[in-house]
Amino acid sequence: MPSATTDPLGFRSLLTGLPLAAWRQLRFGGWRMLLLYGILQGIVALICAPILRWLFGEALAAAGLHSVDMATIGGLLGTPLSLGLLAAILAFALCVVSLQLMVLVLSTRRVRLGEAITVRTVAGDTARVLRKLFKPGSLALLWYLFLVLPLAQFGFLSVLTHAIAIPSFVSGELVKTVPGMIGYLAFLIVAGIINVRLALTIPLFALGNVGGLRAMRVSWRMTKRPDLPLQLAFLLVLVASGIAFAGLVALSMLPTALTDLVAADLSPGVAAVSLALAQLGGLLLVGASVVGFAAVLVELLSRARGLLPADVELLDLGSVPASALEKKGSPGRRRAGLAALGSLLVATVVLSLVNVPVMIAMSLHPQTLVLGHRGFSGGGVENTISGLDAARAAGADLVEMDVMQTADGGLVAMHDANLSRLAGTSVSVAELTLDEITQITVSDLQGNSDTIPSFRDYAMHAQQIGMPLLVEIKLHGQEKPGFVEDVVAELESIDALEGNIYHSLSKPSIEQLKRLRPSLYTGYTMAFAGVAAPDTIADFIVVEEWSYNTELRDSATAAGLGMYVWTVNEELRQRQMLRDGVHGIITDAPDLAVASRDGMNRERGLAATLFDALMRFVVVV
Repeated sequence: MPSATTDPLGFRSLLTGLPLAAWRQLRFGGWRMLLLYGILQGIVALICAPILRWLFGEALAAAGLHSVDMATIGGLLGTPLSLGLLAAILAFALCVVSLQLMVLVLSTRRVRLGEAITVRTVAGDTARVLRKLFKPGSLALLWYLFLVLPLAQFGFLSVLTHAIAIPSFVSGELVKTVPGMIGYLAFLIVAGIINVRLALTIPLFALGNVGGLRAMRVSWRMTKRPDLPLQLAFLLVLVASGIAFAGLVALSMLPTALTDLVAADLSPGVAAVSLALAQLGGLLLVGASVVGFAAVLVELLSRARGLLPADVELLDLGSVPASALEKKGSPGRRRAGLAALGSLLVATVVLSLVNVPVMIAMSLHPQTLVLGHRGFSGGGVENTISGLDAARAAGADLVEMDVMQTADGGLVAMHDANLSRLAGTSVSVAELTLDEITQITVSDLQGNSDTIPSFRDYAMHAQQIGMPLLVEIKLHGQEKPGFVEDVVAELESIDALEGNIYHSLSKPSIEQLKRLRPSLYTGYTMAFAGVAAPDTIADFIVVEEWSYNTELRDSATAAGLGMYVWTVNEELRQRQMLRDGVHGIITDAPDLAVASRDGMNRERGLAATLFDALMRFVVVV
């Protein structure tokens, strides 16, 4: 603790005191806190998450559904029993995540007081939190835990919230314009500020006599002065975690790289064991980060007690008295150390056995198609002839493009219903004739420019250069009757219907196309997909990267549906999809995806496969 003459909330005092609190927490209560974190994560992943999935399945069944997407979500929300089950899911998830985080905070306090962390103390802390959670004031925590915290990936994360993020198809569209990029950056800055100012919400709720909404208000007040040093302390924890993760990856790769050179037959087993050790090491690093965050916040709360409103009371927060800790080498510590070592050994063996088939499956040469998303902006504006040529030059197998209807019933290659983003003029496609719109020049942030092509010209050029298309039937809401039939007729008139494939966000449109021409390969595109593949007569589904998971892929395979994923732009995510063997990835960066696929097809040994597995299954920051 700082001396009496030192300002406990001074910048220099906090800059050294907060990281020091994290270090002391790990040093004096480390293995118990890490064990507690691992147990809590295991309970959530192995028990609570399956319960939530079962409840969601029951909610779907109550509405007569087996999967959910934008076309069926109305039925789910319109069934009273389904709504009741959804409310139960939210309540259960709130309790699980709150308990997970607040028990860690309460255990942090016990380490500071020099108390032991035992089953009895954890049970007592759990009971304390549960009593508060059953009060109406705790409901305010719902939006904080499931929106504010995960969107900024800020400190306290749970198995149930780690996948909550801004969908990449939203952020990707925003950064294609200067105003959108500025707006998105502003959102991230504001979200970060809100998270820092509300950082004491969980400690206040767990350690004080306040409810959820009051905890947020008090946190906002108390963090005004220590805002910057708090951010720096969190940044230091993240940097330390990142450095440790890089070292973990390097050490994990070395044995497999050696066996690739001298004993390739041993590489699958060595890689499986290395991955298992890295998974356990990653769990420890994540736990250390979370414990560090908790220690920083409890230390700040202790220093800022003088800023609390008069009616807010806190439990005794203490410090970390070294004299109250067990001495090194005591029989109790030795027994605990041996027990922990035995547990790690068993976990390593189990994970290694699980990882062997995973490594073998990931090492198979991918046959995944690479589709340029609206062409390739590396050489041309989206949905233009130059963008189409650029995609071909980048090695794309197909080009995904959009067809819209103009005011006079013509067909144009265009994604946006309004031309403001690409042409700088706020006019709608539905207001222009085909002749008018094809005279307009569009440009992008990469410096490319071109004129808007008619759908006929675009499809004919694709024929000439031998580039198959994934044609999206795009609705702007003012289509004339017979839009789908017009698309078919246009392509048949140039003998290009059978040479391309088709998809749409409009389920009725794509199924109408399938009924009109049963031989066509058609896909139903879902901006949101969950649980299982949808009921559709289409041949494949196209899911947004945010919604994709291997369970959904397996469900699609079982239903006889192909799986395409959009818009996959990050190289690591592209490599994940390639390793998973999805049928196609739609990307703004087809050059990266093609290079990754070609590299995988030339691989000898498992070192590169292990690297991708580490990036996927061992996440620290």
